[in-house]
Formats: sequence, C-alpha cells, structure tokens
Amino acid sequence: MNNMKVAICSVEKGKVKKVLVKHDFQIVEKNPDFVLCYGGDGTVLYAERTYPTVPKLIVKPKFKAFRRFDYLENQLDKILEKIKRENYVLIEEMRLTALYKNNRLTALNEIQVHTRLPLRAIRFSVNTDGKKFENLIGDGVIVATPFGSTGYYFATGGRPFKEGIGISFNNLHTEKISSFILPEDSRIKIKIIRDSALLLADNNPKYFRLKDGDKVIVQKSEENARFIQVI
Repeated sequence: MNNMKVAICSVEKGKVKKVLVKHDFQIVEKNPDFVLCYGGDGTVLYAERTYPTVPKLIVKPKFKAFRRFDYLENQLDKILEKIKRENYVLIEEMRLTALYKNNRLTALNEIQVHTRLPLRAIRFSVNTDGKKFENLIGDGVIVATPFGSTGYYFATGGRPFKEGIGISFNNLHTEKISSFILPEDSRIKIKIIRDSALLLADNNPKYFRLKDGDKVIVQKSEENARFIQVI
C-alpha cells in the first residue's frame, strides 16, 4: 500500500490528480513527502517558494525536458511506479538568499536589483571577492544560480553554468562588463548610490524598494532545493 503524500503545484491540478490517485498516492496541501510540479519553470519556482526544500518532481506538459530531472507528461505513469519502489535519488540545487536590513528573500533562479522606473537608470556598485565595480549606471544586476543560469542571466549575456554564482549586468550605460562566475561561498554586496530600485527574487510577488544608500548582500542559502531523479 502506498502511503506517500503528494502536493500538486499546477494550473491543471485535475489532470495530474487522476494519475496520482490511480497509483495510490495521497493528495495533500500540507506536509507532503514530495511536490509534483506540472508546468513550466514558473510553476517550479512557485512550488519551491510554497514548499521550500521539499523534494520536487518536475513534469513538463508541453515543454522540452532539458534538465536531467525534468520529465514529460507521457512518462508520468512509469515515474510514479519507480517512486513507489523507491527507485530514485534526490538532486540538490543551490538557492540564493538576499539580505536587506532585517528582511530576506530566497531564490532558486536569481536575485535581481532592478531599476524601479523604466525611464530612469540607477547608479550602483557591486563588490565581491576582490572584484569592485563602482559607480555603474544601468538597469541593474542579476545574481544567478546554476539552476537559473538559463533564465534572465542567459538573456543578459551570461552562459549556462553548473557550479558557482553568476553575475550579469542589465543594460549598463557606463561600460561593458561581461558576465562572470564566482565561487558559491561568495558574498555579493550591492549598494544603491542614486535613484530607486527593486529587490526581486525569481517570480516572487513580494519585493522591496531600495533607495539611495541602501545595501543588499546576496549569498548562498543554508538549505538547497531538492529534485527527484528516477533511476
């Protein structure tokens, strides 16, 4: 008898619920053994925010499965049977934490400091591991994990990477600085020098407004995200 409890994160819960019930999984909203994410990467980010560090099973209904722990909808029956037999491993992925005053935001993909008004650039600085970039002017900076390196980090000129923390600048007006990778134990210090900005994490609707003189520290989170890979 299968007693595993599963939470569903999807806009199409009814479809996957039928499959889970067929395989004798118990559908819950609290304290699940794992979370079935049925959708795109936005669904995965929402699931990690709602059920942090709980193992996630990623199933893509219409999207290409490009990570080793991404699966397609037509594989779901076989995958669930393997999970019931405990034929799986957990893959850990780094998360980031942004510290601002007494507040914190956690991200699986990226932390962004972004200009609040599209018509106005911000002046800011980024300091970390001996690298100092002062008086930058532009739309902001992106600090990405390997998991998120195919998202906004890639869109702003960075290349996907597997280890470390990626830094990419968004539409700099002062100078061209190529994206680069830092060790995962780095602390990235960002300071707003002029104008107002937003501190953002993934697709989280919660954000913080930054003003002149405000400082943000971005670093590796203490706990990783975990994903199910069947074997």
